[in-house]
Amino acid sequence: MKLFYIFIFLLLSASLTAQNFNGQWKGGFNESSYGFSGLGGSQIDYVLELQTKGSDVSGYSYTYFNEGSKRYYTICKLTGTVNKAAKDIVVTEIERVKYNTPPNFQNCFQTHRLHYEQDSSDTELLRGTWIPAPNQTGNCGYGTTLLSRRVVKRMPLGITSIDKNIVKTTPKKNSPPLPRTQKPVVKQYVKPKPPIVKKEELVKEKIPDISENKKPETTITPYIKIEPRRKDIIKTIPISEPTFRVDFYDNGEIDGDSITVIYNGKVVLSHKMLSAKAITLNLSLDEDVRQNIITMYADNLGSIPPNTALMIVTDGDKRYEVRITSDTEKSGSVVFVHGE
Repeated sequence: MKLFYIFIFLLLSASLTAQNFNGQWKGGFNESSYGFSGLGGSQIDYVLELQTKGSDVSGYSYTYFNEGSKRYYTICKLTGTVNKAAKDIVVTEIERVKYNTPPNFQNCFQTHRLHYEQDSSDTELLRGTWIPAPNQTGNCGYGTTLLSRRVVKRMPLGITSIDKNIVKTTPKKNSPPLPRTQKPVVKQYVKPKPPIVKKEELVKEKIPDISENKKPETTITPYIKIEPRRKDIIKTIPISEPTFRVDFYDNGEIDGDSITVIYNGKVVLSHKMLSAKAITLNLSLDEDVRQNIITMYADNLGSIPPNTALMIVTDGDKRYEVRITSDTEKSGSVVFVHGE
């Protein structure tokens, strides 16, 4: 029986220390070989969007670089493996999905071998090297890779922020205490009497002048243009409480990502910039529909596309983290269903 409990303890310890690689990692890679004519040996913006299932990895890579005044990109589908216990991951680009590189550009697939590191209390790193993927022709180079993402610090449920304006004060030492028989004087609020106005001082309500065909002023509600894009359902979350909270953060480097949020077909958040500070929505389920859908629409792609947010859903004492990615072709969506 003792061996059984030791085995269970080891399994729990391994699950607690296993690293979660899911989500988006932003950074870049250097080309450090000689004679490579592809990327010129400069720092290249690189983004990995990863999804793990067991030891298998799938996802996409985004490569961005400048040549003169023009900015180029390549989006590739990737596959790989992960060793969560050792905190190692290997990914290989296998299919070019979209790109705008010149016709004579040497657009090679890459294999990145990366190791997870905790850089600080609020930053995670993937650091390693890259080499050409198998079966590449020509000189594709090699170099180093460094990616990072921000860690959202978890606060106790029910606490959203710390009020910095609360100042702890202590009574002055020189002020003498009140005698026991003396009660403090409490000022009472007396509602002031309305002033007496004579009848001749009353002014009639001003009637708008319509003699010159003047049209009454109207309030114009700004129109939000939502382009039709494909919806990608990322996750389904059961909700059991009458209301629940949704917080949005920038997932990674703060690079100017702006979003509009649509809930059940209505805009509930318009043109808000993502940052390290939470953008909070308090929502409730529509009892008349089976599925309630929230969609993150990308207003822009920031300086390092795509537009990615970390969405944290708090339903009572339950908490869910979802990394949503949106771009000019698709919008990430999450479905909320009635839970038990």
